[in-house]
Amino acid sequence: MELEKVTAEIRPRTQWEAIDLGLRLTGEHSIVLLKGWMTSVFPLGLLILAICHQSVGWGIFLIWWLKPIWESVALHPLSRSLFGEYSTWRESMKVLLDEGSKNKELVLIGVSLSALGWFLHSDNGDEANLKASFVFLYWCVVIGLLFYRSTSSRSLLLPIRYLEGLEGARYKARHKTLSYRSASSAIGLTCICFLMEILIWGSQVYFALIMLPEGVEISEFLTWDAFIEGETKFLPNWIWIVLGVFYLNAVSVVAWFYTGAGFGLYVNTRTWAEGWDIELKFKGLGQRLGLILLGLVMLGSSAQLEANQDAQRVLSQEDFKIDTRMVYEDEEKEESSALNSKAGNGVFAGIGQFLFWAIVITAIVGFIWVVIHNLHVFRSRPKDSVGEIKKVTTLAGLNVEPENLPSDLLSEARKMWEKGQYQEALSLLYRGAISSLVTRQLVEIEESDTEMDCLRRVVSRGEIASASYFALLTNAWISQAYARRCPNEEIIDELWKEWPFQEGGSQ
Repeated sequence: MELEKVTAEIRPRTQWEAIDLGLRLTGEHSIVLLKGWMTSVFPLGLLILAICHQSVGWGIFLIWWLKPIWESVALHPLSRSLFGEYSTWRESMKVLLDEGSKNKELVLIGVSLSALGWFLHSDNGDEANLKASFVFLYWCVVIGLLFYRSTSSRSLLLPIRYLEGLEGARYKARHKTLSYRSASSAIGLTCICFLMEILIWGSQVYFALIMLPEGVEISEFLTWDAFIEGETKFLPNWIWIVLGVFYLNAVSVVAWFYTGAGFGLYVNTRTWAEGWDIELKFKGLGQRLGLILLGLVMLGSSAQLEANQDAQRVLSQEDFKIDTRMVYEDEEKEESSALNSKAGNGVFAGIGQFLFWAIVITAIVGFIWVVIHNLHVFRSRPKDSVGEIKKVTTLAGLNVEPENLPSDLLSEARKMWEKGQYQEALSLLYRGAISSLVTRQLVEIEESDTEMDCLRRVVSRGEIASASYFALLTNAWISQAYARRCPNEEIIDELWKEWPFQEGGSQ
């Protein structure tokens, strides 16, 4: 992945800023999305509705079931456009075929559930009572398989499967890492887009109703008595087909923005976790220094080459041809003075060459100095020299000196929590974590840093500084301290069990 080709500004954003980034990316590339979608997903959706024309409701169910595959088709051009590449509608068709092949279990289950549901809910006289006994079991199976189909944060997790191609244990580990920061926003996004689907579908139905000719009433086709009495044909097939097309339209519009917003969350989460913005800055710095050195070398080479050419041109003239003749004493003196003047010119040329190489050496030494003073970005562990420890006593109003923390910090925090002192317990854990990170020189923290500044510094160091645990602890502390929202028991249990830092003053 070549980050220098990214077309958007890479920087840490809030969750809703990241969603806005994804929505703007979708809007800018809506034409490409439209072409790819209308030549792949939409015709296939119409084909499903045509096949299920006798029971369109189950065709709508199958379209809804296969939405994770449809969304992969929308994700493909968005992911390419972020790096300045543009996909074609043929690539979208290929993505649809590839994703259908990779997720053949999902396709098979969806087709089987649609066919079985069609069969169980059809009215075939004497068999109706027998089928009714299996309907309840059928819907229990459908609800259970929903957990296999997807999760409520699917928009965030879809890029992990499609772009990173992870499966099994690696997918679960990646899922856990990215969900720490953005899972709640992804769930909220799912709820909003679900409501948008209903709104768009209902708007189309309402528009169709108000466009009916005068004298035609919908009551001719839809009667509540028929619905209550259980008649299966309380709506004609052609109305069901229209409703199915309306639903396909709603899915098409919402899926683009749902996938784009989830992709924005994914990019922002990786920016926080992997320090994409820092990497880009160092690459830019390296390129600028390289261009400066290259320019100096080319300048010196061209100057020396031009000087050599001038010298050869002058020496080739008639005046510089060598003639042998007798030399008297006064002529020797004249030639001696001429040689001295030439030597003077040679001195100036030597001074110029010396200055050029002095500039080159100074630039190289400056580059080495910059690298040495930024070794904390490249080395895996900081130096253990005690003299380099930067004393940090307070952070965001909290005392983080090791001598002011209890020796058995985790036990003290647990006692406070059991007494109902939630904020004090989380404050003690947060102080202990900061104190351990600073004392062991895993992270450089300034006293002026906020909680989010500290989180960003820790995340840039990765798991060597227990970034995942610190992110969970920071979110719990901020929620309790500023929003007065107590974290749930699952988060608290994980904070107790996964504590990775050293205790109190025994650093």
